[in-house]
Amino acid sequence: MVRRIVTSRDYHVPVLGFSQAVISSVGTVDTLYVSGLTARKDDGEIVCVGDPTGQARQVLKSLALILAEVGGDLDDVVRIVTYLVNMEHHEAVHAVRREVFGDEPPASSSVEVSRLFHLDQLIEIEATAIIYR
Repeated sequence: MVRRIVTSRDYHVPVLGFSQAVISSVGTVDTLYVSGLTARKDDGEIVCVGDPTGQARQVLKSLALILAEVGGDLDDVVRIVTYLVNMEHHEAVHAVRREVFGDEPPASSSVEVSRLFHLDQLIEIEATAIIYR
């Protein structure tokens, strides 16, 4: 097994020691474990403050960028976990997930949390993807 850190220049996190993702390779199969992503632009600025729909779109855009770093795309995602600071945002976030993943979404869980790293963050998503080379 080979393990390496994956980093996209297009997603910036101002936290030391944070790995955006870790890829584990066995034979011709890569498993990508993506850390919790929040609604940040490439300069680290939190976007769509107060807007769970906009934040969900930004998070999934960032997920796509990280997947692209290893030759994957959103179709390779097999599981996501969504953390929400307000479960009343679930339907808005789920609507964006349906736009992105369509009729065959990955396995998923949604969890309400008391807060995320920054008070302006409404949503965080972590993901697992399987990529065949």
